[in-house]
Amino acid sequence: METLDNLITLAYVGINAFSVVQLIGSYRWPAIARVIFFLIFILAAIINTRNGFETPWVYQSYADYAVPLYRRFILGAFEPLTTPLVISIAAAQACIAVSMFMKGAWFRAGCLAGIIFCIAIAPLELGSAFPATLLLAMAFYQLFRLESRHTHPTARRVHHRGRVSLPVH
Repeated sequence: METLDNLITLAYVGINAFSVVQLIGSYRWPAIARVIFFLIFILAAIINTRNGFETPWVYQSYADYAVPLYRRFILGAFEPLTTPLVISIAAAQACIAVSMFMKGAWFRAGCLAGIIFCIAIAPLELGSAFPATLLLAMAFYQLFRLESRHTHPTARRVHHRGRVSLPVH
């Protein structure tokens, strides 16, 4: 049992350290941060799709770590609908992953979905390696801000160009 506790502690610390690096990377190396988010979310989508069909009962164990409201949901309404809900989550994760290679409104929508997803799973606490999910949400927000800065003209750029372009792609 002690080995399992050590492994869980090591994974928890490692995931949170990785989340700090991803947050820093979103400021310093946004292109790499986007690729890493793609890898994280496409892998999560694949794993959730497989587990959703083959071993949906594993998701009940998240109730052990979750805040009371989430615990009630996982053990109540979620239980009979585990497979369709997990497959829906996996589809959303795949969309977030793909959006990391897009530009403009599609990328920003993917970042917003990533923020919502990360905040939504934070109440799973240890089951989501809290506060790692909040750090990842902050990294998504930084990427969102960076993309918005490049796609929305500033007053100075509008003045120099002499026109305002419409936000239509």
